[in-house]
Amino acid sequence: MIDSFDFAKSEVKSYTNSSVLMTDMYEYTMLDAALKDGTADRKCVFEIFTRHLPQGRRYGVVAGTGRILEELARFHFSDEDLRFLQDRKIVSKDTIKWLENYHFSGKIRGYREGEMFFPDSPILQVEGTFGECTLLETLLLSVLNYDC
Repeated sequence: MIDSFDFAKSEVKSYTNSSVLMTDMYEYTMLDAALKDGTADRKCVFEIFTRHLPQGRRYGVVAGTGRILEELARFHFSDEDLRFLQDRKIVSKDTIKWLENYHFSGKIRGYREGEMFFPDSPILQVEGTFGECTLLETLLLSVLNYDC
C-alpha cells in the first residue's frame, strides 16, 4: 500500500478520461480492506444531504442528477485504470479482479432535477453493497457539490 497520494502532482489527471480514478485513493484501500474482511458484500444505504444552506435561503434546488446518470453509465474500469492501481500497489490482486467486473447493481433514489429540497433532507439515497457504494462517493459528491 502507498503511504500518501498527492493528486495535484499525480499523472492521474492526464492519464485517463475515466472518472473511476478521479477519487481519493482511500476509497480503494477501504474497498480492499472490506473485501479482505468480508464486509464488501454487506447491504448498506448511503445518504447525501446538505446540513446548511447559504444565509437567507430556506431551500435549495437540485442540480446534477442528469450528470450523475451519465457518469454512472460510464463508470467502469478499463485495463489501463486497473494497471494504474496495480502498478502503484494501491490495492491487492484480489481487489483488481473484483474491479474488473465492477458495475453498480444497486438503487439510487432521490429528488428530480430542478426540485426543491430542504436542509437535512436526503437529496439522494444510494442502496447496494458496501463495496459498490463506496466507490461512488467521490463521483456523486463531486457532481452535486461542484460539477466540473
